[in-house]
Parts: sequence; C-alpha cells; structure tokens
Amino acid sequence: MTTFNTPVEMIAVCDAEGRLQPLRFRFEDAAHQSHIVRISEVLSVKEINYVGMHCYLYICRAVSGERQTLFELRYLVKAHRWILFQLLS
Repeated sequence: MTTFNTPVEMIAVCDAEGRLQPLRFRFEDAAHQSHIVRISEVLSVKEINYVGMHCYLYICRAVSGERQTLFELRYLVKAHRWILFQLLS
C-alpha cells in the first residue's frame, strides 16, 4: 500500500440527488510527470471525518491493458478538493 495524499485534477459527474461520481483524474508525480487515470469502477463510497474535515472516501478501480489498480480517493467537501490518498494494489 502506497500513500500519496496528492491533490488531483478531477473530472466527475453529479447526479440529480447531488451524488458525485469520479470519472478520471490527473496528477503529477515526484518527477513532475503528468499521469491521467481513467476510473473503470467505483467499488465503494463512504462518508467520513478526516482530521476534523467532512470527506467522502472512494475506493476505485482503474484498468490499463491487463493491469488493474485499486486506489483510494478522497473528496474534501468544504475545500472542494480531490486527493489521491493511497494505492491499495
């Protein structure tokens, strides 16, 4: 498990009830290279408090070729920011 806690640029959709669904995001690694991740499936969504901040925790899967990656994204409600929190596999 690799922890990033990295801010990301997110493309998401919002349904009629106000629920967000992430579609793809872009982030910059330590070598300053840009990466785009297309989310193939949202496995779970959970409302949490993280360090006193109201957030939504998303466990997502991305598929690239035959390789699957699970990762945790967090949406910080008050700050309106998305964070790539950690890779799970």
